[in-house]
Amino acid sequence: MNDLPEDERERAESIVRDQKRFRLTGRELWLTQLSPDGRLLVRIALYCAIIVFLGFCTFRGLIGGSTTSWNQRLTVIVDTPAGEVRGSSVVKISKTETMGPLVLMEARGVSSKTRGEAVALEVLPGRWLFALLSGDDDGKGNAGQLVYHAFRLGEGRELGTRSYRSNMHDLRAQPRDTPAPIPPEAYPVLVTFDDITKPETVRKVDPSNLAATFGEGVRLRGMTLEVTRDGVTEGKLEGLLKWIRRHPEPHLMPGDGRISDIPFAMTLAHGDFLAAPQ
Repeated sequence: MNDLPEDERERAESIVRDQKRFRLTGRELWLTQLSPDGRLLVRIALYCAIIVFLGFCTFRGLIGGSTTSWNQRLTVIVDTPAGEVRGSSVVKISKTETMGPLVLMEARGVSSKTRGEAVALEVLPGRWLFALLSGDDDGKGNAGQLVYHAFRLGEGRELGTRSYRSNMHDLRAQPRDTPAPIPPEAYPVLVTFDDITKPETVRKVDPSNLAATFGEGVRLRGMTLEVTRDGVTEGKLEGLLKWIRRHPEPHLMPGDGRISDIPFAMTLAHGDFLAAPQ
């Protein structure tokens, strides 16, 4: 603009000033049309919104917490004298990490919620096998832990250095609807019923020896897990196990106060078959 003649330069500068005034007027026109009290209320509302937003950000920074959710399909494959049979179920897993300087040390960590139902598989006519949502006493086989074993999350690094967030990042990168084998040591608990109408007749099944429960020629070929966008499986178990209840979740056999020789049915609850968080 400095290269222009003086009269053209002044004209150009005048046009620029008019454009700036027009833009300013356009942004504040709605405000100037309000009464003084109205303008004050608008400013107060804006200040409050800013304070709330900054407070929320500060709170999240001090309390922490992030949730990762996904749907996963567990498939159980069994060989029988009549051929291969399969059963599967889709459940939703939600994991929440709670961290931050204001969180008590004992409250920090990762919590997990499951929504869905156990796999139900008719191995032989009228003979059912169930892969529960729960695992063994050390947590292996629990529905919320299966992804770590099937997709080997955390492997390939020095033990103890792999963070939860890194594992969740790798999980999100997993291809959808691509089954991965679950190692036998991470299988969920398997059970059957002598009488499916009577929950107290539940029996634990050895995954390495299905023939002991179902007869010769029956064996577990394996289990697979896949991350999927398919919806959660609902309704199958409630149609099969007429006695099952969502809430509350009683044990399959009421406790009687004993502290030893506890029947297996007393150790299982309806929530091991059907999880529907309130």
